[in-house]
Amino acid sequence: MTSDKKIAVWTGIFFILATAMGVASAILLGPLLGGPDYLLTMSENSGTAMLSTFLNLIMAGAVIAIAIVIYPIINRTSKTLAAGYLAARTSEGILLAIAGVAWLGLASLGAEFIQAGQPENSHYQTLADLLVSSSTATFTFGANITFGVTALMLNYFFMKTNLVPRIISIWGFVGGALILILGSMKILGLPISSIEVAFTVPIALNEMVLAIWLIVKGFSSPAAK
Repeated sequence: MTSDKKIAVWTGIFFILATAMGVASAILLGPLLGGPDYLLTMSENSGTAMLSTFLNLIMAGAVIAIAIVIYPIINRTSKTLAAGYLAARTSEGILLAIAGVAWLGLASLGAEFIQAGQPENSHYQTLADLLVSSSTATFTFGANITFGVTALMLNYFFMKTNLVPRIISIWGFVGGALILILGSMKILGLPISSIEVAFTVPIALNEMVLAIWLIVKGFSSPAAK
């Protein structure tokens, strides 16, 4: 296996790993934060919260690994783009990790809340709401804003170099733009319920198609030049 093929395979693997860990983490966390008594639920299910956080950290590491592994390929064409993509993906991973660690804070706060006798109108709920809003905002910046930027950068590179089929790179570029728009709307507090799935699915599917293509086919011949 050539060096470029190995890079393509590992890039695809890390794309799949990041997505799988992100989905698994969300499935575990969703029911814990979905109800009005989430502070109690998080405390009573601290083990699940810890596992969700752990999976989230794996996702964050895989996100950064994507940029590290593919860096030599991008660097052949543009040192600036390679450095920018690495910096953006690193920022994305850090933001995702920070958002996930906040969930452990909720579990700990919930335990203190129970020990205090679950007082009504207490500072515990205020702090919990603050943690949730901060975690949500941080996750939005990581999973939507920064991720959208990295998708635009990577697929611009692919469109410029034709290292993957053009339909995949154009699809990814459009998907990156949509997820970036969605994140911007979230930050601005605009209603998104009617468009969230439509703006999220394109880039999610694109990354899986891209990952499988890289693992099976590798980069097109220009990568060897």
